[in-house]
Amino acid sequence: MSDLDLPKGVTLHRGKIRIAFRPPHEKVQWKRSLGIPATKANIKAAEQMLNSIRRDISLGQFNLADYFPNDPSLKKEQHMLSHMLDEHFLKAKAGLVKGSTIDAYKRHADLIIRAIGDVDVANVDVKAAKHIREAIISSSPSDYTASLRLWIVRVTVRRAVRELDLKTDPFGSFLDTVERKSKALKIGERATDVLNTDEVFTIGESEKIVNACRSENNKRLVTFLFWSGLRPGEAAALRREDVCLPYITVRHTLTQRGEVQTPKTGRERKIYLPSSARLVLERQLQTHDFERVWTTGKGKPYHTATLFSSKHWRKILERAGIMYRRPYMTRHSFASWMLKAGEPESAVANHLGHNDVTMVRKVYGKFIPDSKPVWTLDDPAKIDTLKRSMITTS
Repeated sequence: MSDLDLPKGVTLHRGKIRIAFRPPHEKVQWKRSLGIPATKANIKAAEQMLNSIRRDISLGQFNLADYFPNDPSLKKEQHMLSHMLDEHFLKAKAGLVKGSTIDAYKRHADLIIRAIGDVDVANVDVKAAKHIREAIISSSPSDYTASLRLWIVRVTVRRAVRELDLKTDPFGSFLDTVERKSKALKIGERATDVLNTDEVFTIGESEKIVNACRSENNKRLVTFLFWSGLRPGEAAALRREDVCLPYITVRHTLTQRGEVQTPKTGRERKIYLPSSARLVLERQLQTHDFERVWTTGKGKPYHTATLFSSKHWRKILERAGIMYRRPYMTRHSFASWMLKAGEPESAVANHLGHNDVTMVRKVYGKFIPDSKPVWTLDDPAKIDTLKRSMITTS
């Protein structure tokens, strides 16, 4: 049987059927032998396979492994860092973390490849491993970012070894974090970082910040953030139907892209609000008829998790005479107040939306009293005692 008797794209090579196709962005055709003899049935099967490949190519979803899982070129691709980051990190995290977190991971993965190139991990030696680590650290804007990127690569490589796509881990300890100790770092909320007393706002400082706000809307919002402990996205997504004072139910959060999602832990929680948060929440609900509770300075509901721009927040702190700390520290500050007031660690964990007390002890350990205090967080008669117990940093 000659080539002229075969469908277009189907040829014979050494007595076996071979197909030819050109994937996107390739200058030449790829030719792959099917390893089967040229019978009428096999030729028909080859034509159907080729048509399926062409369809996938036109749809932008062609994957060589779907058709030739044992292709030699795939072995090398499996060992390339870009492929491993996608297969063993990003796809593994999908469904386990928020979409905004996946987007952040993708950006870090792209910047890792940009900094060190697409490395063939299977051929990394000790010298190359050291060079890769140094390149990741030097290209990162901070120690935290460097540690995060080293962690991403480390998890990726170890998963590849576990799933038998890589025989051994060539990096060993060279992908330890900048501090040379293992951490499970998280984007957005640096959950494993231990907070010091000078990193959170005291109650006295929070009052100065509220007074430095020039609009009543911002005064109410800042007070609520300080005294509810909600994440900014959770506050932005709060709806009237979630309010049943003295409780609120945290059911949703807004992402930076404006998507409405479940809270970070994937489950809703019912929390008790101290009187300071209840008072401003009641006033806020009387100012408009929107379904969302909190509004911008223009009187419109927030549509992203950004409640204050960095510039706006910095100006407020400057007017208050308070050292700069990011807006998210309102949440951490409230957690430290709860612990200083003698609230049980389990109650703090539940209020913040943590799965257990482990994170509370790690992050806020310095705020847990050595002995049981005599005051409570929501007791106005004891609030001055609580204030005096804190270290004033302004």
